[in-house]
Amino acid sequence: MTDDDVRDDAPPTRPPRTRAEWAVFGVSAGIVAAVLAVIVVAWATGPTGPPELTAERSGPVVWEGDVWRVPFEVRNDGGEAADQVQVVAELTVDGRVEGEGEQSFMFLSSGETEEGEFLLPADPATGTLTIEVASYARP
Repeated sequence: MTDDDVRDDAPPTRPPRTRAEWAVFGVSAGIVAAVLAVIVVAWATGPTGPPELTAERSGPVVWEGDVWRVPFEVRNDGGEAADQVQVVAELTVDGRVEGEGEQSFMFLSSGETEEGEFLLPADPATGTLTIEVASYARP
């Protein structure tokens, strides 16, 4: 076979990969493998089951203007998400309801926490304040 026998439309031969190319390939493959491992471990060990919703006070009560501000947080510790989460508060003083409120949260995924405030006309320290999740919908 002579040089005249080689076809001009034959694909060019690629030189062998350099050490730098192999190093970049190895690092890239390692990163992809690590990301996949994290996803598999999170999927296998994450919480399962229905939403587990809790609501509780999250900070000091503050008098501002003509209302008492009561900060709270609602948390989903379950495995599934919750839609349209309703949180209610009721302040009872000497057997009478002195203040109440309701908050809605559109969506709480597993492990998510949201914050809000109830505005009450009476000091919560003078009675019994309950804050609880009243309802939710499944997305």
